[in-house]
Amino acid sequence: MRTSGPSSSVIAAAVVGILLALFGILSAVTAVVGVTLLPQPANSAAIPPFAKSMVIAMMVFFAGLATFGIFTSVSVLRLKNWARISMLVWGGIMTVFSGLALIFMAFMPLPEPSGDSPLPFQFIRIAVSLVYGIPVLIGIWWLILFNQQAIKKQFLSTPSAEGLPSVAPPPSCPLPLAILAGFWILSAGFSLLLPLTKFPLNMLLFGHLFRGAAGATLFFLSVGIILVGAIGMLRLQRWSYPLLLGFNFFGMASGTFSVLSPSYERNMQEIFSQMSVPESPVTQVTFAQTRVFGILGLLPIVFLIWFLLYFHNRFVEACAVKDALRGNQA
Repeated sequence: MRTSGPSSSVIAAAVVGILLALFGILSAVTAVVGVTLLPQPANSAAIPPFAKSMVIAMMVFFAGLATFGIFTSVSVLRLKNWARISMLVWGGIMTVFSGLALIFMAFMPLPEPSGDSPLPFQFIRIAVSLVYGIPVLIGIWWLILFNQQAIKKQFLSTPSAEGLPSVAPPPSCPLPLAILAGFWILSAGFSLLLPLTKFPLNMLLFGHLFRGAAGATLFFLSVGIILVGAIGMLRLQRWSYPLLLGFNFFGMASGTFSVLSPSYERNMQEIFSQMSVPESPVTQVTFAQTRVFGILGLLPIVFLIWFLLYFHNRFVEACAVKDALRGNQA
């Protein structure tokens, strides 16, 4: 039986989610306005040609995710169970990706500040660590809170009205996988906009860098696989699961081979040169740490593989229910 309303801890989590999403939208709008009004420097090579359009596209995508966060947080206040699971998924995503950013900051050495530098680089490191550390703490809080049995009971659906037959809902993709599929679809949609930003499309596969038309073809092929697989997962198509799982294993194998390849630094420097990144102490440090960043970049793929394997049985059970209903209707 559902309680009369959400508990104070659930209300606090929802309010924090709304505030975090509003801050994200405000940050995205501020970034878009700032980039749009940024005057073109005399040295046009100081800013890569795709930088402005890329930042705008990323901020629009980020604002869309933040808007969904507001919708989810409001639904948490209404004790919708899908919103509770959504908060768990987004809590995990924030913890993993913000945690990775913190690790990047810990491993990335900062150059010595110049004499006329207004802020010491250590202050910048602390500020960025706070920016990513707060989402990590919020994500861990959500994961602990929404997994508690007392909290789960608040989100239980009310029983059907007396005298009315209960109708079983149609089988659907398990919600954590559905949210992941939605994230993949949004990411694929954003990736399809990259040609409009004049961003150089390259693909690094097993230590070999594919450029030009070959790189663009492989890039759009990978985006297509993710898009088709995510849509198939939402529709409970059995073939979608091995497709996505195999694609992530392929990406893990290719990424591992590429990072361990002797040509990895050379390939990354070529990619940076195609992006027309200006020379600076920060970029020099980045060039020196490309292999470390490449290794850390494999961690999200490990998380996705674990996530898919963890929910495999639930996906198979949902597919079996769908097949059984289809057989009964035939």
